[in-house]
Amino acid sequence: MSSAMTFCEKVFARTAGERHVVPGDFLWVKPDLVLMYDYPGISDVHARILRDELNVNVRYPDRCKMFIDHFVPPSSVKEADFHNETRKWTNGQGIELIENKGIGHQVAAEMGLAKPGSLIVHGDLHVHVLGALGALTISLQDDLVSAYALGEFWFEVPKTIRVNLTGEFPPGTGGRDLINKILRDLGPDGALGAVLEFAGNGAENMNMDERMSLLSEVVFCGAYTGVFPSDEISLKYLRERAGTDLEPVLPDPGAKYAGAMAYNLPELEPYVVSPSGLCDAKPIGEVAGISVQQGYIGSCANGRCSDLEIAARILKGRKIKEGFRLFVVPSSKEIMSEAIENQTLSVLAEAGAFISSPSCDYCYGKTQCLSAGETAISTGTLNVPGRMGSAEAEIYLGSAAVVAASAIGGEIRDPRDFL
Repeated sequence: MSSAMTFCEKVFARTAGERHVVPGDFLWVKPDLVLMYDYPGISDVHARILRDELNVNVRYPDRCKMFIDHFVPPSSVKEADFHNETRKWTNGQGIELIENKGIGHQVAAEMGLAKPGSLIVHGDLHVHVLGALGALTISLQDDLVSAYALGEFWFEVPKTIRVNLTGEFPPGTGGRDLINKILRDLGPDGALGAVLEFAGNGAENMNMDERMSLLSEVVFCGAYTGVFPSDEISLKYLRERAGTDLEPVLPDPGAKYAGAMAYNLPELEPYVVSPSGLCDAKPIGEVAGISVQQGYIGSCANGRCSDLEIAARILKGRKIKEGFRLFVVPSSKEIMSEAIENQTLSVLAEAGAFISSPSCDYCYGKTQCLSAGETAISTGTLNVPGRMGSAEAEIYLGSAAVVAASAIGGEIRDPRDFL
């Protein structure tokens, strides 16, 4: 039997203390980092279970981080109280609390927390953006309590599907369009129980923003997660954040994969996800002309510098349609500061956009709600009914470029027409 392992298998072998693992092995694995954010019914429930049902503290608090990125800023006494309870619990457990810096997944990247080959767990589906830095990320629900209390959790080693990318994105397209196309091709269970490992010169040509945008949605084809094994782009990003050189962790030559896919990036066109489902992505030409009343550029999927910059390129010297509501929310304070310094936010504001400080609240509908019968074009992570207000509103999902182009005429438009 070959000893060669995929990236995923190497990470699970290390964190389980095994020399070699194969898909289907059940292991107790020790995560390098446990992340969580404050949210009622999640973080408070975990704290209650640990305290009242298990009567234990967090075993390795130095391996845990808590982010306050919802209800930012709090708009009620109840929300403010919840933040305070979160502060008390993390302080009592010795867990580092990060707040008012932006969306946790993005801030974790900026803090250099995701190291090559590290195993990171979170209760949220979009932590997989950290796979752009060569980390293996897993979303846990009940087992997150095990990770807190024991410092380990039980998991089956997944199979790996290799996704080979070639070339470069043509103008007006990017990581969000690629993942929309992948979801269309695979459907909701086409990669069930697998890890998608992205490779090839096309992967090497993608910048960090594009990689994170792609990975934010990767679970919706049934995959556990996705990853870009370390290369010079991710190592340079981490070198600037961590202040030290890090060793890459790569799949072994001759590793066995459960399947392979291939995409030639120069052939890619903008794809927009229809309200009917996250895998119902359509080429821009099939949805162009659909009336929209609201747009949103932000979230952990598409609120980064390159997203804001391409939106500004499209909107510079133009105005959004009268009556159209465009909300622009950078993913972190660091991104917001850069976008202020290079005048990107000024261009967007002059075009008529409403600019807000970093928060998860716009993505899940706490703010900028839609009313019944309205339609939005959004870079948010989900389009389930009620996600942005009324359950009788509709949400189309696309790239920041698509949202900016659509804002000009109040209908879904191809961004390539404005570049």
